[in-house]
Amino acid sequence: MGVAIIYMKGYQTFSSIESSTTTKVKGAAYTNFSTKEFNPHLRNIEDYRRIWDVADYVVPPSESGSFFVTTNIVITSNQTQSTCPEDPEIPGAVCDPNNNTCQAGTPTLLGNGMMTGACVTSDINSKTNVCEIYAWCPVEQDLNPLIKNKALLSASKNFTVLIKNFVEFPKFNIRRRNILDTSNKTYLRGCHYHPRTNPACPIFVLGEIVAEAGEDYDAMATKGGVIAIIIEWDCNFDYDENYCIPKYSFRRLDDPKAKLAKGWNFRFANYFSDNTRSLYKVYGIKYVVIVHGKGGKFNFVPLLINIGSGLGLLAVATVIGDIIVLYVLKKRKYYRSKKFQLAFVEDEEGSCKDKTDLAVRKRKNENCNSDCPETFKLNESQQTK
Repeated sequence: MGVAIIYMKGYQTFSSIESSTTTKVKGAAYTNFSTKEFNPHLRNIEDYRRIWDVADYVVPPSESGSFFVTTNIVITSNQTQSTCPEDPEIPGAVCDPNNNTCQAGTPTLLGNGMMTGACVTSDINSKTNVCEIYAWCPVEQDLNPLIKNKALLSASKNFTVLIKNFVEFPKFNIRRRNILDTSNKTYLRGCHYHPRTNPACPIFVLGEIVAEAGEDYDAMATKGGVIAIIIEWDCNFDYDENYCIPKYSFRRLDDPKAKLAKGWNFRFANYFSDNTRSLYKVYGIKYVVIVHGKGGKFNFVPLLINIGSGLGLLAVATVIGDIIVLYVLKKRKYYRSKKFQLAFVEDEEGSCKDKTDLAVRKRKNENCNSDCPETFKLNESQQTK
């Protein structure tokens, strides 16, 4: 009963929360790597040497309860609708000019376009023949832009995100947000979240978020992944509302040991005309903001209910204790002999019989004849009981 009322706050009534979250990412990166740091098989290294700001690496610009930050990218620039060799890595794309299996008007499985029926030399490997396709050409080269499997935008670990979380406890008509009420107008300009030194700051460094989730940012940035930012509101409104401050925790949601389809990626295109575009395959980390919690306030009704339930359980505890002692424990016969006393009394015909009713034993014991064994006669102390 003490646990239910004190530890579990059985004297309070609780309200769930209704929540809304917005995010704002800031940061810039310059991917001006040397030529020897780039993959030598890339078609155009200059496509990757550029400045990246929020409009480039946050795709889409706004999401509900989450945000995505690009950490690695494959660029296929200046594509046009024309004919070109299919990627030889595509299943069914490789062909033999002497036994042409390319069927015109048929798409290649998991490919980039429609086959024209011709078998041509690959523009990626001159020793290989592939089916020619009508598609957005040239087709994508799915190669990591940097050597040693490094992420192009690993500098994004230093980017920051401002998370604004608004919650309401509808049962108590109380509204709170995760930004402290302070008269210091420059507070948000200089604070960064730290679990010990600054746990209330709503501005987070992306690399520190991933580190708090127990992951390495550089390793995760190459293929991407999903990180949960958990905001927990556990408020006691028996105190002042200003003490209602959220707690943050972080963990990785996707499986880093997955054999297939590892990480997080998608494609999008920037169109310059109806027949010209640049294709981007982006890898990155998706941050999902999860908000949960409750608020409690003193109320007599749950207090009385918990007290009544506790008293009822005390009666049940006695019955359960008797059952365990008398029927479960190894020494149950000994306990049973101490709980119940057995006596022989004389009936109307003068014979001794076993009676379990204590009142009968007390009344009849005086007339018990000498045939009753002495060991079963009630002594004075037993009669008193």
